Amino acid sequence: MNPYIYQFEIVDESGEKPVKRTIELRFDQENFCHLFGLESIVRRHVRNTGPYKGQAGWDTIKNGIIDFSDLKVKNKGGFTDNKARFVFFYLVPRLFESPKGLLFDPDKVSVNTYVDCELLFYDQFQKTYVHIGIMEDINLGYYIPKTFLIEKMTKQSDGQKYIKRQQTIHVTKISKEEIEII
Repeated sequence: MNPYIYQFEIVDESGEKPVKRTIELRFDQENFCHLFGLESIVRRHVRNTGPYKGQAGWDTIKNGIIDFSDLKVKNKGGFTDNKARFVFFYLVPRLFESPKGLLFDPDKVSVNTYVDCELLFYDQFQKTYVHIGIMEDINLGYYIPKTFLIEKMTKQSDGQKYIKRQQTIHVTKISKEEIEII
């Protein structure tokens, strides 16, 4: 997803007149570790979490310093809790081909949540709901991913915890353009 700029047309038909806008979404390298929850995996087990977040985290992964075995050694339980993110991340590019979308309101989720995003793109793959929550970064002038959620469908759960009671929007991918990384 990096080094691409994705453009989507968003149509909100919840009001008297449809509201249409175009958004630009980028997956900057410094957001990668946050999507996988790397800092939360190691937080209680290392003094300095700097190498597990932001651009420094991306660089340590790229240089082979951080890998799955490192995360398992630091916190096997935390790694296991986040394992679904690693397993299903490959589906995110497919999600962007024709995503379903919501205006996300955390107060409408049936359980307490720390999810903080403006829009939630999602789709169902392999009896699992894959979600990417995005929010506009005013300083950067474009949208960035804020959260990556996986909800499996089971006998006890329909996997729609973050979808139910939310305002649906129409999302259409306009373009995917490669950008130069400096």
